[in-house]
Amino acid sequence: MRSSNLRRALGALALLLGVLTATLTTAPAASASVPDGAIGRGEVMDRSWSWVAEQVPYSWDGCHENQYGCYRPDCSGFVSMAWNLGRALTTWDLWNVTHDIPASDLQPGDALLMDVDGGTHHVALFVRWADPAHTQPVVREEYDFGHVAEERVWGNGLRGFSPRRYDRIDDLVPYGRIAVKYDSMGGPNGVLGTPATGERDSALGGRFQVFQNGMIIWHPDVAYAVRGDILQRFWATDAERRWGFPTMDEADAATAPDGTRGRYQFFEHGLFLWSPQTGTHIVHDAIYDAFHNAGHEAALGYPTTDEVAEPGGVKQTFQKATIHWSATRGTWITTN
Repeated sequence: MRSSNLRRALGALALLLGVLTATLTTAPAASASVPDGAIGRGEVMDRSWSWVAEQVPYSWDGCHENQYGCYRPDCSGFVSMAWNLGRALTTWDLWNVTHDIPASDLQPGDALLMDVDGGTHHVALFVRWADPAHTQPVVREEYDFGHVAEERVWGNGLRGFSPRRYDRIDDLVPYGRIAVKYDSMGGPNGVLGTPATGERDSALGGRFQVFQNGMIIWHPDVAYAVRGDILQRFWATDAERRWGFPTMDEADAATAPDGTRGRYQFFEHGLFLWSPQTGTHIVHDAIYDAFHNAGHEAALGYPTTDEVAEPGGVKQTFQKATIHWSATRGTWITTN
């Protein structure tokens, strides 16, 4: 069904407001694909959001036309539009351009599809999980007469729908907050190089994507890059489960008394310090407080060990000193 001029004007305004607030459309519009060609998840989400913002009413007749083409405004026409298919397919036809995936691997832009003889014929576009247990999907869909395209939570789970992935989805194309960060760092010609994996859920609710030379991770709404020896140490020590999310990008650290210079990066629960001479070590909790109060690496030098146990407490050795801690005495510093 073609929209009236008034509906298009209101839809354009809604689309503008939606882009400012939708969690998965924070990046500029994704690069345009060609019909039936490879398409990135960011473009799928941009295209699907357009019908939600324009409040396109469900219908089996005609087509809804906007900047993404003219498609039949029912459930399968909506998904066909989002994937930039050459025409609006039926739910039966969508099986032929998709393949099964486990529910645990559902990603934005994948589909939940059901086609039962004499029963339900429906498809919805997966957006994200609404709950940490991954039992309630957030979907975008055209689902019945008298309703408009909308994003909503399926509170009763997958309900027997099959998770399916479009055969031409390009999982490696960065999108959203990660794409903004990646582009700001030079994209494929920058320090991170080309994408090595698609974007996925992190352990604690954020999202991450791995590149040739590092990773970008965001939570809850800010993305930072982690790379080099700091990234290797982060992964080797249980990553964000132990240290939380980065709160800054890697930066130049101060010069130590002996001239050593390196790099540092803060995470929610610790400071990672690296130099060519000492490698990467992590300073945290009470020992970090003492390190900070004593003047950081400019005074004590770079850490040469991680925190280790000693009788009555723990210690950490730096180039010029050792910081000790015990429950009864607190922290104190001895010179090396």
